[in-house]
Amino acid sequence: MTRLTGTPPAPARIWVLMASAASTAVIVRRGPSRWTRLYLWNTRTDTITPGSWFAGRLYEWASDLSPDGRHLVYLAHNASRRRVQAAIEAFGDDAMWTWTAVCAPPWVKALGLWSAGPDGGGLFTDNHTLVLNHPASHLAQQTRITPAGFTVRGLEGAEQIHVLSTSLERTGWRVIQQPERWYGGREDDAFILHKQELELRFIRSPQGGWKATYTGLGRAPGLDWRGCHGRTSTRMAVC
Repeated sequence: MTRLTGTPPAPARIWVLMASAASTAVIVRRGPSRWTRLYLWNTRTDTITPGSWFAGRLYEWASDLSPDGRHLVYLAHNASRRRVQAAIEAFGDDAMWTWTAVCAPPWVKALGLWSAGPDGGGLFTDNHTLVLNHPASHLAQQTRITPAGFTVRGLEGAEQIHVLSTSLERTGWRVIQQPERWYGGREDDAFILHKQELELRFIRSPQGGWKATYTGLGRAPGLDWRGCHGRTSTRMAVC
């Protein structure tokens, strides 16, 4: 179909989660805006396997890939009437518009499933152990599907996990500066990481979105980073 408005279509936006102990990565592609798709990337052979389309938002900054690359834990959102009705029918949960799930990428089908509130997602501490960004005291009542073969725990007390920083450090990024606060930060209170000749700088908005910028550190003249910036919830690919 020819567009008559003269406005070019929005580009697809991607983020890459890399396994720490395997030649495997998961590409999270957003676009069209209300759809997300997963791809499995074999970084040794440079082959990409297309996977599931998902109607809704998958928050890659709250998601993690197991060290062997075989499982993905993700935080998702879809508040459509149809999706909420499906959750009511399946689980009796009328507030399940945000959820945490474990899947076998590139497929989003839930092998483990938890109803989530404003927070969710989680981390793998090994291939079969999950720490979820859910209060331990609520985890049992939030569990909708118990994943076979996994040990799962929630957070105790005021404990917090920052999935984004932990998953990036596993793949070679070094934290240079931690923000004093993760929400509503200022430009001079950024979350900064370095990897080889790159700097990655994050600011988190009061609405929870990440604004990120790549910068070359000057040791490799000729690199062009124009266009490598935006909101990571919709745009960034991690090197």
